[in-house]
Amino acid sequence: MKNKKQKIALLAVGLLLVVAIVSGLVQPYLKNKDVETIVPGRLQQDGKIPVPDFRFTDEDGNTVQFDDFKGKPIVLNFWGTWCPYCVMEMDDFDKAVAEYGDKVNFLFLDVPDGEGETPAKVHEFLDDNGYKNIVSYYDTLGEGCYVFGLSSFPTTIYIDADGNLFDAAIGMTSYDEIKLIVDSML
Repeated sequence: MKNKKQKIALLAVGLLLVVAIVSGLVQPYLKNKDVETIVPGRLQQDGKIPVPDFRFTDEDGNTVQFDDFKGKPIVLNFWGTWCPYCVMEMDDFDKAVAEYGDKVNFLFLDVPDGEGETPAKVHEFLDDNGYKNIVSYYDTLGEGCYVFGLSSFPTTIYIDADGNLFDAAIGMTSYDEIKLIVDSML
């Protein structure tokens, strides 16, 4: 009798686990299917919020200042090769950078996972997948995540040319959403 209850309990837990995994994998595809419901610039509706300067590093370990990118709208994406949703949105970002890269500064800040995420690994990932338009920087100092209070990845922050918050997307985004928000900033 005890074995039968244990088997039923294990089966129930397994079924719940499968449902949780499937829900987690399917949810990003359902998110923002109707981009018409997105209201670009929602973070500026109650006044402008300036983004403070912060530091991050380039592939060679040199320190870079966020303020150096002001003057054009900025699309700031926090990501990592360890994050499956981050990886899944890279095709859309590569396409957006190819289309808007001369009018918008795209900053990709890789967030270290503490388990081997290195500039070499990121560079290899970008090369292996043919992402010729994406240049990654590294939030090795943690200042970017701290400024925005991030704990969920991917997260994309849209910043106007003057350096004020414009919009944000927590979780996986799409080319259509990027295009809609970028077009409204231009």
